[in-house]
Amino acid sequence: MDLAELRELRLHVQGLRHPFDMSAPEVVRRFGAVQAQEYVPAQWGLAQRVPVPTRPDAAALAADLDAGRILRTHVLRPTWHFLHPDDARWVLELSAERVHRANGTYYRSTGVDGEDAVRAVDVVAACVADGHRTRTDIATALADASLPATGVPLSYVLMRAELERVVISGANVGKQRTYAAFDERVPPSAPRPRDEALADLAERFLDARGPVTDRDFASWSGFTLTDARRALTAVIERADAAGDPVETLGVEGVVHHVRSAQLARFEGEFGGGAAAEPGPRIDLLQAYDEYIMGYASPRAFLHAEGDAVVHAEFPLHALMCDGVMIGRWAPPTASAATAVRLVPWRGLDAHEERSLEASVAELGVFLGGELRIEQEAPAD
Repeated sequence: MDLAELRELRLHVQGLRHPFDMSAPEVVRRFGAVQAQEYVPAQWGLAQRVPVPTRPDAAALAADLDAGRILRTHVLRPTWHFLHPDDARWVLELSAERVHRANGTYYRSTGVDGEDAVRAVDVVAACVADGHRTRTDIATALADASLPATGVPLSYVLMRAELERVVISGANVGKQRTYAAFDERVPPSAPRPRDEALADLAERFLDARGPVTDRDFASWSGFTLTDARRALTAVIERADAAGDPVETLGVEGVVHHVRSAQLARFEGEFGGGAAAEPGPRIDLLQAYDEYIMGYASPRAFLHAEGDAVVHAEFPLHALMCDGVMIGRWAPPTASAATAVRLVPWRGLDAHEERSLEASVAELGVFLGGELRIEQEAPAD
């Protein structure tokens, strides 16, 4: 398989072509965890994977988050991720020990260690015991107890509380996000043995992002390459036993894995991608979209053949053409703003311009208003 075929297959498996998940919570469940630093752009990334007739807008996604149908917390590498409530407990149980070890130096340097850390997490638990609380509310309670309550130390207190399954995302208060008691938002579930849980996570990873490598899973999950290889081997053995095998593909000499049924569907229903998309397709992907961050560096599939130029990394988000990054974009910067800023790295032809206009229109529907394009001339 060459890089062009790899791109097209990944776009289909991810649901960026012919989406099939019927709601944003279903997208999150299928992916296992979805990176979500950029709060609203990450929600747009979920919406893009739902068919247009049932695609949620920003208000509907905000309602999903407020109701706890989608949760947001620090996990895996760690960074902000969306989790489905049915998965939050076991994924955090699996990830927490490794993240705590990785954070050890920062805990000590910020004073969020030892007895003070225990006291701080207890204060956070007491603060959310009778309702959802903003970061400011929790900071005030910590300050009253003479514990770290500002800046980076506060961030590590809150992360510790998340990893220890004390708090998770709550319902917004206006534009302020909140924390809620973990057990209020996450249903109980039996603990899973580590190897079983790691294989479960690897199976979600494979099924939502294939074709993938062991390095891809290690990079995305934060686990060691040894763990990643063992987990993917377990997934392949499970798949064979269930009669739903995993195919092995070579891409530029590197072994990739994909579910055989997904490959067959791609080749059968979509003609290997060639017949599915009659013209160029422009996508406005958020910077940390799983199509980008779900794979290990150097992510050669994202780049046009022969493009050795080092491009500026701002604006933050990724302007894509047929799965290749061709520039950057930024959404409106204020609630009353209507401009999408585009910084292409090359000129767009007439077909690409029409696809771009369609993608901006879809973003406008999501955000709830018509958008205009502010496009910079590509650099020579």
